[in-house]
Amino acid sequence: MPKIKPFRGIHPGKNFAGKVVLNLENLSLSEAKLIRQENPYSYVNMLVPKLDNFFLLGSRNELTFKKINENFEEFLDEGILVKDPLPSIYVYQINREGHSQVGIWTTTSIDDYLNNVVRKHELTRADREQSLIDYLQQTGIDANPVLITYKYVPEIERILQETILKEPDITYTKENSDHKLWIIDQKAVIMSLIKAFASLPSSYIADGHHRAAAASLYGIQRRKLNLKHKGDEEYNFFTSVYMSTDQLKIYGFNRLVKDLKGHSVSEFLEKLKTDFNITDSDKVVLPTEMHAFGMYLDKKWFLLEFKHELNIKSPLEELDVSILQNYIFSGILNISDPRTDPAIDFMPGPLPIRDLIHKVDQKEFALAFTLFPTSIDQLIRVADEGEVMPPKSTWFEPKFDVGLLIHHIS
Repeated sequence: MPKIKPFRGIHPGKNFAGKVVLNLENLSLSEAKLIRQENPYSYVNMLVPKLDNFFLLGSRNELTFKKINENFEEFLDEGILVKDPLPSIYVYQINREGHSQVGIWTTTSIDDYLNNVVRKHELTRADREQSLIDYLQQTGIDANPVLITYKYVPEIERILQETILKEPDITYTKENSDHKLWIIDQKAVIMSLIKAFASLPSSYIADGHHRAAAASLYGIQRRKLNLKHKGDEEYNFFTSVYMSTDQLKIYGFNRLVKDLKGHSVSEFLEKLKTDFNITDSDKVVLPTEMHAFGMYLDKKWFLLEFKHELNIKSPLEELDVSILQNYIFSGILNISDPRTDPAIDFMPGPLPIRDLIHKVDQKEFALAFTLFPTSIDQLIRVADEGEVMPPKSTWFEPKFDVGLLIHHIS
């Protein structure tokens, strides 16, 4: 029974949305600094602020957080950011290249994360969690939502469809995509949504495991320090966007391998024949079904089709990323841990396939594999079993801009 909660969202003023919001994917420090110089309204000021006086007392981290808080207050004072007067739930829609995705933007109880009502499928790293906890602790700014998916609920869909027929409260266009945000502050509609989500037996994190983990750990810390803790304080919740499973777009993560570990091309192909049927191809191979793989090696494309019937004891065993790992990476190339082995790298499916080909042709890598995307049903089965997906199993869209809607934790 996922517990959602309305909140007084902070968002750009109507004339500032396109200037404020920021896409974090692959954003480098140098790019962030350039954006800050060119656009004084960018949310980058809450991430990489300009430090005006290095002679103030305190460490660089302390000065950075102090400046972030000053920038945040300044944005609010000047109306660049606006805080809604009433606790609200929001509807968010993104349209890109003719594809529309819509969902509910709200906050989620950390207890649902801790009790596995919001189910996980990835491991998290303590160092990444700690950096996110530090940011929350020093600024109270919770601006990058966790993407959570759920199985279709008619009442939620009804409210979504009725809402998007109305004029949006915020709209902007950026990087070939249109974004719209609607504010729902009517108590009757909010209660209907809370009740509809409470009817779900569970929901599933699609993207944002570290953010959910960090918010939950931070909430636990705050509970210990608050002798008057009641449970409805903002630190008990984290910002999240719920999209039904039919709204999500899933890509695979393609693989690149540094070398053949001493095998010649012909020896490697011969070893593959034990477990795969191999077909030469005169064009790029992008698999169209499970248990089929594209392989680019020696400037040639091959289609690999897995030979064996799987005796499924765990939902992990049927995943294509598991087959690739067990029968090729571990079985032939001695890559036992793809999380840490420098011999393997990953490339998200949305990136141009020419980038993958280029890396192999330039001998940065010896070969590459293209994969059929993991399905949402496979992810749900893994999460329901309490299992952990192999690293880089899925790439979910949408990816959210930060700064569009902020949950502020006092």
